[in-house]
Amino acid sequence: MKHDRLILSLLQQEVLGSVRSLRRGDLAWIILGGGAVIAYAAADAVVALHAAAPLLRNSRWLWFAGLPAGAFLLGFFAGLGAIHLALSRAYAPFMAALPVSNRERRRMAILAAACIGTGLAVLVVGFTALACVLIAKSDSFMWAIVAAPPFAAGFAAAVAAQLRVPSFLPARNGDHETGGGRPLVTLNRLDRARPSWAAAWAWNLRAGTVMLSWRIFGAGSVMGLAVLISAVGGLAYHRAAPGAITGLVGGLTVFMLAMRYHPLGSPVLRTAPIGFGRAWLRFLWLPLQLSTVFFLLPTGAALAAEPSSWSLLAASGVWLLMLNGAYAVFAAYFMTKPRIAAFSFLAAIAYATYEFSEYGRTVVLGFLALVIWLFYRTRRRFYYG
Repeated sequence: MKHDRLILSLLQQEVLGSVRSLRRGDLAWIILGGGAVIAYAAADAVVALHAAAPLLRNSRWLWFAGLPAGAFLLGFFAGLGAIHLALSRAYAPFMAALPVSNRERRRMAILAAACIGTGLAVLVVGFTALACVLIAKSDSFMWAIVAAPPFAAGFAAAVAAQLRVPSFLPARNGDHETGGGRPLVTLNRLDRARPSWAAAWAWNLRAGTVMLSWRIFGAGSVMGLAVLISAVGGLAYHRAAPGAITGLVGGLTVFMLAMRYHPLGSPVLRTAPIGFGRAWLRFLWLPLQLSTVFFLLPTGAALAAEPSSWSLLAASGVWLLMLNGAYAVFAAYFMTKPRIAAFSFLAAIAYATYEFSEYGRTVVLGFLALVIWLFYRTRRRFYYG
């Protein structure tokens, strides 16, 4: 029982250490810049809520179905993040020396996740009540309380599901490097460019061999089904739009799933006679090939369905290259946290798309400035730590 609060203490010390390690200038930029962005987003949300207040107040399905479903999904994804964060600390290599059993580690992780979930539930209730007040919804506090049980249920379901899957346990007999299963493909010809075996290093592959697993099989099946549906639909209706959309979205998804930049933080790479730009491009090279191959499958069928749509498909390919490059910068900045990189990238894209309808193309310049700033910070960290 004396170890139960250990994970909470570790997380608290990590947050405090991160804040103390920031320079005053960086901390000021985060507080002032982040505060300004949050204030602008809050004002924008208040204006949107006031504009849609009559529709929101009178929509029964929103309050009796949409609110519980949204709270459940929010709790589920929050639970996945919280329990993953706690388990990664409970089974960290530096914790292996402690005389703590697996049952105690799981209990520590559950306690830490529960504390995080309690704080998030309070925030959900508070923001729901505030939104009800802004749209003048009757019984605002009651509707805010209604959102708490579905959020808690989703959070608990995510925690239980993650605990049932022993992916956080230490790998045995090289399973971590190979992924288990049968050999699927080797990277002998694709991964020989200098520095050699960069993709195998990024993916933690043993001898550069990709092993067949249920995760790869499931992802491949979903991607293949999407390509098949878009190709059949495009050929049946002689439209290229389904193939272009599938190629763009699927190509970006493949790139995001395959992109890993954690070797950029390795002292071995940082002290090697190789520049940051070359290293960054080398880790990008193989995911870009996979993304391009996937993009060509549905767009080839789309071009056959509507030959005059080559300009649309070319524009889709250009957008794919630009989005891949932007995500590669996010992935390099959050080099050891691919989930946070994906969430930050998608949030930035969603916010830029939302503001595009109001401010037009100038929003693209803001997103480009963010990408350049992240690239600059990542380059400095590579050279100077």
